[in-house]
Amino acid sequence: MRFLNCNPRARQMQTGLSLIELLIALALGLILTLGVVQVFLGSSQTYRLSDSLGKTQENIRFTLGTLQYDARMAGHFGCLIGEPFNQLDETDDDYDEISYGGGAIIGWEAGDTGLGEEFEITSLTAGTGSWSNGSGDAIPDQIEDQMLPGTDFFIVNSGERSPVELDINPSAAANTLGTTGNVDIDQDTILLVIAGDCSGGDLFQKTNQSGDTLTKGSGNAPGNKTPVNEKFNGDYDDDASIYLFKSAAYFIGEGASGEPALFRERLDAGDTSGAVELAEGVENMQILYGVASGVEAAADSYVTAENVTNWDNVVSVRMALLYRTGDFITDVAEAREFNLAGTEITTQSDRRSRVVGMSTVGIRNRLE
Repeated sequence: MRFLNCNPRARQMQTGLSLIELLIALALGLILTLGVVQVFLGSSQTYRLSDSLGKTQENIRFTLGTLQYDARMAGHFGCLIGEPFNQLDETDDDYDEISYGGGAIIGWEAGDTGLGEEFEITSLTAGTGSWSNGSGDAIPDQIEDQMLPGTDFFIVNSGERSPVELDINPSAAANTLGTTGNVDIDQDTILLVIAGDCSGGDLFQKTNQSGDTLTKGSGNAPGNKTPVNEKFNGDYDDDASIYLFKSAAYFIGEGASGEPALFRERLDAGDTSGAVELAEGVENMQILYGVASGVEAAADSYVTAENVTNWDNVVSVRMALLYRTGDFITDVAEAREFNLAGTEITTQSDRRSRVVGMSTVGIRNRLE
């Protein structure tokens, strides 16, 4: 016989969660989830900020290191005492006095960016600004219309030692230098040969193809003085050294990604690499030049390029660069002001973070 359980208390026993308990559990879960999401978003933002600033710091170290080295070596051609004898054809249309005329450094000041002036960045389109210097030099054709408005730029000339070694002294009428082996120097390259006792040198253009000689011939641009078959000005034996002449412009232009970037472009003949992007995110550059007016080779004052009338008196360079992150990492979009070597630069309104890098460099061959 089966008996039914008629106890009313047994029928009222609850199983599972009540609605209130379920709502409380959902609320607690939501709070915990929001907390986890908030921690994740905070960590992600911190990572993006650290990563962007880390890349910017790398750009600062690399670009300032590059500019410091080239500015320091401006006008350096080994142990050469004085200036070399210029064998280049100064009457040729491709001859550039800025590169080959013996100057170490020369710069241009952007309009409205002098000491104490204020400049607002409204355009990042190359070629829309104006530039000038105190010596009235024209901007070289190779880099004209490549600079961003409101940014200074400069050119440095120097030499890089070549491993090529000479083996013979040219005869009285020779325009060729013999070497100890095959010369891996491109035709049209501008070279400087320096005597072993550092007493003199010749600046000339290599006109022959690769081989075991360096020939000062004709038919190139800018080419060599005529008659090209005359001997070099100096006598060079196996103690002489060969330097590759370099003339390089540094400027801020529009990078491949559309970001402002620091560029270097070789201006000397024989180099056809064009403008090379060194680092993106470099938004502005302001340059001051240390000028020595007395007998001692020390900077008496720092002035803009517009106030330099004799570039032989420049003994040091002060450079200030404005860097920006590639990502939008700040909370609020706003325009900010930065002091770059005495010039107030106002940025465009955005959510990028920015950093100023600054350095002062003495020109090696001009400081005592």
